[in-house]
Amino acid sequence: MLHAYELAEDPQLEVDLLNGIAFAYRRTAPDSTLRYANLALEAAHAADYNGGRAIAYKNRGIGLYKTGSAADSIVACYTLAIKYAELSQDYYTQAACYNNIGLIRLNNLAYNEAVQYFLNGVQTFDAFIEEEQFLKALMLGNIGTAYHKDGDNKRGIRYYEESLAMAERIGDKVVPSIFVDELARARMEEGDLAGAERDIVALMPLHDELGDIESKTETLMTYAEVKMAQGEFGEARKYAQMALDLADRHDFIRDGAQALLRLAQAHLGLMQLDSAEWYGNKAFSQAQLGAYQELSAEITQVLADIYVKQGDFQKAYESERFYNELQALNRNASSQRIADELEAKYQNQKREEEIVQLNEEKAAQQERIYGLLGVVLVILLVLATLIYQSRQMQIATEALHAKNDALQQAEERLSEKNLELERYIESNLQLENFAHLASHDLREPMRNIVSFSQLLQRSIADRLTSREKEFLQFVVDGTERIEGLVKDLLAYSLVSNTPLDKTQVDVEELLTDVQQDLQQMIEESSAHIEMSSLPVLLYADRSRMYQLFQNLLSNAIRYRRPDTTPQITISAEEQGQHLLFKVADNGIGIDPAYHQRIFMLFQSLQNKSVSNNSGIGLATAKRVVEDHLGQIWVENNAPYGSVFCFTIACQQVAEPARLFSSVI
Repeated sequence: MLHAYELAEDPQLEVDLLNGIAFAYRRTAPDSTLRYANLALEAAHAADYNGGRAIAYKNRGIGLYKTGSAADSIVACYTLAIKYAELSQDYYTQAACYNNIGLIRLNNLAYNEAVQYFLNGVQTFDAFIEEEQFLKALMLGNIGTAYHKDGDNKRGIRYYEESLAMAERIGDKVVPSIFVDELARARMEEGDLAGAERDIVALMPLHDELGDIESKTETLMTYAEVKMAQGEFGEARKYAQMALDLADRHDFIRDGAQALLRLAQAHLGLMQLDSAEWYGNKAFSQAQLGAYQELSAEITQVLADIYVKQGDFQKAYESERFYNELQALNRNASSQRIADELEAKYQNQKREEEIVQLNEEKAAQQERIYGLLGVVLVILLVLATLIYQSRQMQIATEALHAKNDALQQAEERLSEKNLELERYIESNLQLENFAHLASHDLREPMRNIVSFSQLLQRSIADRLTSREKEFLQFVVDGTERIEGLVKDLLAYSLVSNTPLDKTQVDVEELLTDVQQDLQQMIEESSAHIEMSSLPVLLYADRSRMYQLFQNLLSNAIRYRRPDTTPQITISAEEQGQHLLFKVADNGIGIDPAYHQRIFMLFQSLQNKSVSNNSGIGLATAKRVVEDHLGQIWVENNAPYGSVFCFTIACQQVAEPARLFSSVI
């Protein structure tokens, strides 16, 4: 193709060949894609070739996307491509640009917007292009990706399978090569690890057959995730390293950051904490370099886990706080997106008009010069040289002033952002103190409201209509819920602000006290609680361990399946320097997508069948465990229910070999 371009004499053919070269480099050398797209755009402007402009702007957007440029610049290129594609009736390029804008929205976490752009592309395709083609299969797969990333794995898998089925009908191998890793990840998140590995092993050879280096890199990272889910961290490290080598070799900045993250997770699984920290920090630096905020947020969470394992809770806290800041930035960026796009469109349209005007002025100037050339050739040459030099000096001076002004404005904006950050940190500290004071001071008046509401309900019940009784019941129920929320908030505040008081705790006596406190719930639900292989004594803060077991047991009883007797098992085992406790139940279970989020303070889940009550109980449990140098997580308990697992450091445990078991 390069040889044909060098021999091309037709200006439009030259543009088409340059665009073809740019597109061919998109998965192997993104810098070359950008370079040849810019050459094609210059040639298309010179030839006034709208079809060539459309494809050149599209390829330029692809090059900017692959090399990590700002989203507004990329979207501006695709928007111009759609404009010129409409003028030239190139509906294929128009649909492709809708697809590519959808990919930008996908990376910015705007999943609903991404689906809308992908659907616009599919609708454009269906309206003007009858037969099935690669692009339509690609857009269907991208719709699957949007639903998958939004947590709707079942719908995502359906679109992936529809995309692959269309690719098989038209004999295309590129689409399966692109989406094999995403389909495998969706299956993995649904718990189908065998299916995920089967897809990867079956379709991995396609990458080498097609020379699709980028898709191979992404599939290797997915394989590493599958291996980590299977507990094979050594294998996961091998596949993540292979992905990193390919990403570095081909300048895939985003894929390189993701591969470094997978290496950090693999080393964490192998408990090689120094290596895990090194890879995590390197992944974060590379993600920040490419402005990949979603990926940066994921990396900060992994770094927080690493710091917890190392016992560096200050760094863990800072990582969690920075994660929340990144999430807030993502939300703010989403709210500003429409305004940014309009500004980008305006600026690009303005540049296009300036180019047209400059071309017209240039042509007029050439005509005047040619008319006078025969008369005063020497004088005009000297004069033109002087004018040109003067104009160039003026342009250079104006450009320098403009850059200095822009630099000064940027410094002022940076100063404002620093002041905002300082105010934000101070407000967070004030909010934490307020939460403690509010929960403490509200508890007594709320208790009075509940008590007097109940007293009022009993004393005048026989004088009220059924409608009035219903209204009063709303008051009683609401105040009881608020009282519970205040109580939970105060408990969390006390855990967060009170130092540990560790003693040797009699575990059997502790659990007996907890069950007595929950006796009414146990009797009403006929719950069956079994304790197996628990330590006799545990060196810990008794009151906080009481809170921990009370929260876990009450949740296990509260979220039971209808018409099913709760079966709860409490067990423990030694794991090196820690004791691993498990509280298993046969209740309604928890969707794996929410396994990490349920321990966050005030977290509200979309799945209404799974709730953390006030949103504080499990956050309190997490804080108690971490204060005892442990970790807490949740697993599925096949075929029904959940298993809450947590570890407690074994410091000064008396007689660890003595165990007891009992049944209630």
